[in-house]
Amino acid sequence: MPALHVFDLLRSPEKAPTSGLCVLVGMDYFLHRQATNTILTKASPAGTDNVRYFDDLPEWAEVIDEVSTASLFGGDGIQVAVVPNVDKRTLNREAFLKTNKDRLIKYAKADYHPGLMILEAGSFPGNTSLYKKLSPENRVIDCRIPEPSTWKKEEQAIRDKAVKWVSIWAKKAHNLTLGQDAAALMLELSHSNTGIVEMNLLKLVLLLEEGATVSVQQVQEFVSGWHQKNTFEMVDTAVTGNSGEALRLLDNLLREGQASQQIFGGMSYSYRRFVRMTRGMQRYRRQGLSGNQAVQQCLADELGGAAKFRGKFTRGQLSSLGSARITHFMRWLLEADLDLKHKFSRSTLPLEKLLIYLDREFQPPKA
Repeated sequence: MPALHVFDLLRSPEKAPTSGLCVLVGMDYFLHRQATNTILTKASPAGTDNVRYFDDLPEWAEVIDEVSTASLFGGDGIQVAVVPNVDKRTLNREAFLKTNKDRLIKYAKADYHPGLMILEAGSFPGNTSLYKKLSPENRVIDCRIPEPSTWKKEEQAIRDKAVKWVSIWAKKAHNLTLGQDAAALMLELSHSNTGIVEMNLLKLVLLLEEGATVSVQQVQEFVSGWHQKNTFEMVDTAVTGNSGEALRLLDNLLREGQASQQIFGGMSYSYRRFVRMTRGMQRYRRQGLSGNQAVQQCLADELGGAAKFRGKFTRGQLSSLGSARITHFMRWLLEADLDLKHKFSRSTLPLEKLLIYLDREFQPPKA
């Protein structure tokens, strides 16, 4: 039985699993987040206090303990564990999916599950016992978009759903109206990657009037050639302190033909967001709010409804970076912009420096 596609899940969120085990398949970082947020809305309405995001290759005991323990804070939601890259071998250790194959099958077959385990995999073969167990129950969620050149009817149908999603997301998240032709062109110019679609929509928000109806010509003019891929993921990786992996992701982007200035555009958006939140916290503190209240309010301002699920993660990023470091962001961005336009126009050094600046070992100058 084929997997439940993420666009079907987004259209019918009642299909989301609320306990047990599910697997998100594909390399589209933004679609994974869309699927995860939809699942969490149903499984953990209490918010992120009940959700734990693991690093690569966690120990099985840690994960199973997380989904087998009741929340210390109560609430309506169950305990949720999100485990990334379960199909990847890292640091000479076998992939989580391979190492714990028998345990996962046993867990999936259990009659009762007090929690929910969400696994993120780049690929998940349909001939495995675990896939055959999970797929009929809508617990394998396909987060991949077929290429426009596909000739298979089922893949063409998925691509049609992807085009429709672009229109819906543009209206919902950015108050932009895209017809079918404009949405199809947006998806194609974004290399069928929803993370790039999101960054291209952000660019249109800056260039067009609020609530604009976007024509095919405008998509062609403003989006064509602006192909950023997984820049958000690269910055997220750097913020966690893993600058080595972030530099590897940067190298991948460059090898795929992305220009330094194009990558800088996506990085600049991410850095400016941290600046906005930090300034927002400082403003709320001056208005008399406590530190915790100021953080909660600025997260709500920046993330909107997603604050319930992304808030804890983003708060951790802000804490890791620290206001002393974020204070320098605008100056660092200006320096990088000038360098890329002048003496380092053919070099990636300005981008590499921006990633290193996020590393915990780097000590920013005192203001």
